[in-house]
Amino acid sequence: MSCVTNAFSQDEQLPVSPPASGDTPPAKKQYYLLSPRISITVPHPMGNKSFKKSFVGIYEVSGGLNLMLYKGFFVGVTTKNGLLKITENKIADYNASMKINNVGVKLGGDFYIGEKNNAIYSIAFTYGKNWTEYSGITYKNPNDSPKINGFSTNYFEPEMNIFFLIEANFAIGATLSYTVFDAHFNAYDLKLNEYTHFETNNAVSTQFLSFVFGFYYSLIKKKK
Repeated sequence: MSCVTNAFSQDEQLPVSPPASGDTPPAKKQYYLLSPRISITVPHPMGNKSFKKSFVGIYEVSGGLNLMLYKGFFVGVTTKNGLLKITENKIADYNASMKINNVGVKLGGDFYIGEKNNAIYSIAFTYGKNWTEYSGITYKNPNDSPKINGFSTNYFEPEMNIFFLIEANFAIGATLSYTVFDAHFNAYDLKLNEYTHFETNNAVSTQFLSFVFGFYYSLIKKKK
C-alpha cells in the first residue's frame, strides 16, 4: 500500500500570483493647510414665482481660500460674481441684466469617501454680504424713473461638492449650492408688470440653485 506524499518539499515554495488590480491598497488620507477653490456654475431662480418668471441664470464664478483646522474641517473666505438676464422666452422684446457680487465667510469639512480614498465629499455653509445691480431696466413711460437700480443684503448659502482626486492635492468634481438673499424680489418695483402679468404677492426671498463644475488645489501638507 503506497502513501500519498506532498508534491512539494519543504524547501520548495508555491508560486506567488501577482496581486489583482482590485487589491491595490487605498490611498493614504492627506490633509493640507491651504486649499484654493474655484467653481463655475449656472444659477437657476427658485422660490419666488416672479423671480422665476423674469430671470434666467447665465453664469456664476466663485473663488475662495480655505484654511484647514483639523482633519478636513475648515474655515474660509469666498467671493462670487454672477449674471442673470431677462431673455426673450421670459419677457418678449425686453433685455435687462441682474449682476450679483458676494463676499462671505465659509465653514465646512472635506471627507474622504470610497474604499480607495479617491474621492472627497465636501459640505460647507457660507454667510456674507451681497451687492446686486440691475441694468437695462426700462419703463414704458419715459418720465418714470426706476424705483431701484439694485440692492445690498446679507445672504446664506449651503453648498455640497463631490471631488474626484487626480493627484493627492488636486481634484475636479461637481458643485451644488443654494443661495438665499435676505431680500424679496418684487417685479412691480422694476415695473416689469408693464410688460407681462405677475402675481402681487412676492413674499418669498430671492433664491437660486447653482450647479455644474468645480475644482480645488491644496497647498502645504499638514500633519494629522
